[in-house]
Amino acid sequence: MEFAYRPEAWQPMFEMVAQAVVTLTGLLFIGLSINLRAIVGHPAQMARAREGLIALSVLLILAVLILIPEQGRVALGIELLVLSILVLVVGMRLQSSTLQHLPAHRRRAWRIRLIGLNGGTLAITMAGAGLVTRELGGLLWLVPTILTCLLWSTYNAWSLVIGAMDMTPSRWYWRNIEMPRSR
Repeated sequence: MEFAYRPEAWQPMFEMVAQAVVTLTGLLFIGLSINLRAIVGHPAQMARAREGLIALSVLLILAVLILIPEQGRVALGIELLVLSILVLVVGMRLQSSTLQHLPAHRRRAWRIRLIGLNGGTLAITMAGAGLVTRELGGLLWLVPTILTCLLWSTYNAWSLVIGAMDMTPSRWYWRNIEMPRSR
């Protein structure tokens, strides 16, 4: 597993990741701009948009860090640790804000759905620690992060675009955010 501790061995993969991220980010921006009125003002849908953009941004930052020429594993490991701390702090702050704005009956389900996203951040921490210590699997930990971020942002983009197109803003809001209306 020597390759797990050699950043240069991962550069071709992260070139592909960067290209995918740029493409998905463009598509997400188009979808958001088409349905902006249906998304703005609804905490869960704003959070989905934010999560998608942050997940793609994290992948792009990972690609930039790994693509730095002749960077040593320890330096990259420290950069990954710093990145994971920043993502965790910002993510927890935004997640907390979203939870405060959601109706009480939606909060538990929302917390559960965030486990996967926060697991991707934890994997960045493990990759950084692994590079620094030359244990734990090193850059192999970034594979789940890549998959989580790509799937998460793609699902959120799809939900925002299709969900907003299928419904009027009022129906979409009530189906996804609030409790059912009384008859």
